Amino acid sequence: MALLSSLIIVLCSSLSPKVHSVCDISQQFSFYMDGRFHRQYLKMDARDVRNWGSLSELDLSNVNLLVLTGGDSRIPYSSLAIEKIDAFMHSGGTVLVMADGIKGDVPVSDLLDGHDIALTDQPVESPLAGRVDLSGSEIVFRGGSSLKPGELWQPLIVDAGGRAVLAERAVGNGTLLVGSRGLFGHKPDASDPINDEWVGPLLLSRAVKKAVDPERPHRRTWAEDSRMAGPLKLEFHDGTEQFADGILEVYEEVRPHLLAITGVEPSPGMIQRMLILPTGGGGFSSGVCIAIGAWWGGFPEKRYPMVELISHEAGHSWVLPHPEPLWNEPIATWLGIEVGRRLGMPAAQQTLDRQIRKARKLDPELKKLNPMDARAARDLVWGKSYHVFEELERLHGPGAMARYFKAKRQYISPDRPGYTMDDCVAVWSLALDQDLFPWFQGLAFDVDRSRTELQAP
Repeated sequence: MALLSSLIIVLCSSLSPKVHSVCDISQQFSFYMDGRFHRQYLKMDARDVRNWGSLSELDLSNVNLLVLTGGDSRIPYSSLAIEKIDAFMHSGGTVLVMADGIKGDVPVSDLLDGHDIALTDQPVESPLAGRVDLSGSEIVFRGGSSLKPGELWQPLIVDAGGRAVLAERAVGNGTLLVGSRGLFGHKPDASDPINDEWVGPLLLSRAVKKAVDPERPHRRTWAEDSRMAGPLKLEFHDGTEQFADGILEVYEEVRPHLLAITGVEPSPGMIQRMLILPTGGGGFSSGVCIAIGAWWGGFPEKRYPMVELISHEAGHSWVLPHPEPLWNEPIATWLGIEVGRRLGMPAAQQTLDRQIRKARKLDPELKKLNPMDARAARDLVWGKSYHVFEELERLHGPGAMARYFKAKRQYISPDRPGYTMDDCVAVWSLALDQDLFPWFQGLAFDVDRSRTELQAP
């Protein structure tokens, strides 16, 4: 009975952790902060959610750890957001700021100025050494700048010159931790868990000073502002609202061309929402929602990259619920390229030609290397995919892609358990009324009509 009771206690503590964390992606979106930081450092010790909306609107009442990055200059930290963060710390909350000042002040500097610490442009000198809690800890560092803390600050990591690289101070009943971005992981898949042996324990030890109610889980905060643009719900927050109209204008220009290229409407239920992301780093799609980086490719000064991005992310809503095997990403970008060409944008053709050239450096005739091989280079997969689309349009007339999309809708039911490359080639064959398996095999694709029940001509 005692063993069972102990087990129940352990299970309950893991299901109801004493740390409720929020990773903010409202000032600068990154895939790394969208759950990866939590999985890398906090793991099962904290329940984490993301803040997609304005920081000033964030409910921190049942939160004890807030994780911030430097932000982007296009979206400064508002005075209301800073007041909210300060009040959170005074109530006992812990804030971690990961940022560098190599290129000058970043938006989070406005928060740090009020707490007597500055990000400098001084590069960190190796080796680094831990102090206090981190004395004797191994410190991995991937580059960045040092800090300039005031008298109330306690350095936790210093460089060879004695300059602080990670420091903390009390703010009211809480804690403010500031560290160079180079102390923490970056990769979107969280495959670089540097310093994980001390980052998580350090954060958790500070955060638990503020009690949270584990029976009242905190919840993800979405962008709080929206408006309808026809059937599309446009979503943004106070900082990204300024970009919404320009991006919507591009979407409305792009959509008729996507309809013409594919010959069909988006898959049922898709593209109901469009979220404006505070980043120039791209976007993503769930099919129902497409998320667009607000200043991707230098937008609005440069227009073609945004045309390609919106076409790409929207294009996923045409192929779902069965993503394209092998070329799910290339076909989405090819749709963007084709839209750009239809709009008379020279950069579209240049993008296409450049990628096919990269593939030909690996496979000059594009007939030798199998792009389906797990070891196939990205340049080969993308370039050969573009070559396939271009050749099918050339050999079977403009509109071959539209015929493919129509055939896919006809022959591939939404409840089909899967969609393989063999299925895909069979659909192309049905669409163009010709057995294309030999043609694809001639381009070194490992496809076989015997592996699909779809009967090609």
